[in-house]
This record gives sequence, C-alpha cells and structure tokens, in this order.
Amino acid sequence: MPEAPHAALGHDRSRWARRDVLRIGLGLGLGAPLLGACTTSPTVLPGPGTSGRATSGPAGPTPGSASPAPAPTVPAGAASEQALSVRAAAVLDGPHRKDLGADRRALLTFLRDAHADHAVALAGPDPTTRPTTAVPSPSAAPPDVSGQSLAASMKALARAESAQAAAQRRAAAAASGLEALVAGSLAVAAETYAAALGASRTPGVGRAREHRATPLLSDVEASAELVAQLHAVVYGYQLAIGVLKYSSAARRRAVGELASARTLLDAQISFLLSRKADVPPAEPAYAPSPAVRSPADATRLVRGMQYRLAPFVGLTLAAAGSAGARTVALTQLRSTVRTSVTWGAGLQVWPGWPD
Repeated sequence: MPEAPHAALGHDRSRWARRDVLRIGLGLGLGAPLLGACTTSPTVLPGPGTSGRATSGPAGPTPGSASPAPAPTVPAGAASEQALSVRAAAVLDGPHRKDLGADRRALLTFLRDAHADHAVALAGPDPTTRPTTAVPSPSAAPPDVSGQSLAASMKALARAESAQAAAQRRAAAAASGLEALVAGSLAVAAETYAAALGASRTPGVGRAREHRATPLLSDVEASAELVAQLHAVVYGYQLAIGVLKYSSAARRRAVGELASARTLLDAQISFLLSRKADVPPAEPAYAPSPAVRSPADATRLVRGMQYRLAPFVGLTLAAAGSAGARTVALTQLRSTVRTSVTWGAGLQVWPGWPD
C-alpha cells in the first residue's frame, strides 16, 4: 500500500496506509498530529464552530480585546488587520451591543480576535511563521459608530473586509512561496468574514490554534499531496450523493461539487504526468466512520471533507511557480473554503494552513 501523504505537512513519516489513517484519525481535529490534520478520510465530523458560538481551545493569542500600544514603524498589512480588529471591537462594544444576538456577538468576537492574530503575525519578523509576539506592535484608532445603526455598522465592517480581501488577493498574486500563502489566507479569511457579516444566518466560528510550521514543497510534491486527497473526496461525494434525497437542493449541490472535484483531480493528474511524476493512486475504498446512512451524515461528510481539503490546496498556492498558477490555486482555495462554510463549517482564522 502506498504511504499516507502526511509527512509533507510536518508530521512523522510513519508508514500508515491511507485506509488505516482514515479509520484511526476521525476523532481528531484539523490541527491534530499525523492522524487528524491531514487525513485522506472523507470524514463525517463537523467542522469546528458549527454551533454558532465561539469555541475554546489551546490556542492562539486573542489580543483583540485591547489595542496594543502604538509603535513608530508598523507594516501596512499589520496596520490594516489591526484596524479591522478594532472596528469589530467597536461594533461589539458600541451603543447597539444590547441588540446583538448571541450568534452575532460570537461572530464579532471572533473577527476581533482573528484580525488581531493576523496583525501580530504580520508585524513579526517573519510573517510566514505567524508569530504570536510582534515587535513593533500594530495599533489603530477605533471608528466612531455612535451615530450609526447596528445594520450600518455591520455593513461598514463588511465593506472593510471586502476591501481587505481584494488587497490581499493582489498581494498573493505578486508574492511567492509561503508569503503567497500568507496573503492568500488573509484574502480568503476576509472574504468569508464579509460574507458572514451579510448572511441572513450567521455561520459558526472556529478557534485560534497553535501555529504549526509548514514546509515549502515543490509544485510536484504539492500536487501529489492534493491528488491523494482528491481521490478520497471523489469517493466521499459518491457516498453522500447516494443517501441525499433525490430532489433536494443539497443533492444537486453535491452533484455539482463532485463534478468540480473530478475536474480539479484531472487537472492535477495532467500536471503530474506533464512533469513525468508519479501519480498517487486511489484506494479501492475508503471507510468513513460512522457510516453514511442519512442526509445528516452526508452533510457532515461533505463539510468535513471540504474543511480538511483546504490545507492541501494551500500547499499548491505556496508551491506555485508563476503568477498564473498562484491565481488558479488561490481561486481553488477560495472555492474550497467557501464550500465548506456553505455546508456548515465554522469560519477559520488562517484558511489554507494545516493548523
């Protein structure tokens, strides 16, 4: 049996077969070592934060409750992220705080802390390591929301998120390596945050996790990792479609997403063949646990697959060798994260990283 594709994400090169890994690793979260972070399993576990409340966990810093002290020199990216953190805090603690429901309060708290984490990382000496202590510390003055309605304040924050997403997409196209992944992750984060602020139903939120080192792979290695995962995703979608109600919107969506997964798989295989590289084969079968017997099981299956696919797409963004390839990879990362959220996964602090 082929070796499980886990070592490239900073885990031990133990010879776990993919079928074994997907059985053993199902109980672990995205950031778990070896058996959880990078499982090839079409898992039935929900993504973090699906309850709509902020979850607790080991984690990353949450400095957003108060702005760090001003500093004379702050990178522009850090300053813009801190400004978003402070804006979210201003709405959270503003004159309409009593009108915020639990879901919106959880969302704004998450945005405040996620952007503060981004700002600290970008102000650090090497943003690609996403450090938790930054010198100099970014700061920003809070906006005046006293004369705004709650709806207007939320819309203004959403517009600021969208502007940040656009700026970081441009930065990702101009960067390379892990720097491109940093910018791409920030772009996808801000894009999903903007969508969440305007959604009729507030999505759940994830949690900050301890940051893990991510090695820079070659484009061939990253593509091979992604192919191994996509084989499992295609299999998982087939399982899900088999139990979703025939006339349901969920089934129609799953059928379309299966076609997209196959298209991406074919493109990645073609790339590997063009480079005369080995193509990871699909396993004869995969064994998600528990078994997929109901539409609810199918929903959890798809949600978990897409959530856990994003780090492998992120690897291809970091490994991309041209601006065109980075644009394609970033588009795929945006689609993967957006799809996971539509199936109920929580928002992420650093989409596309194997934390």
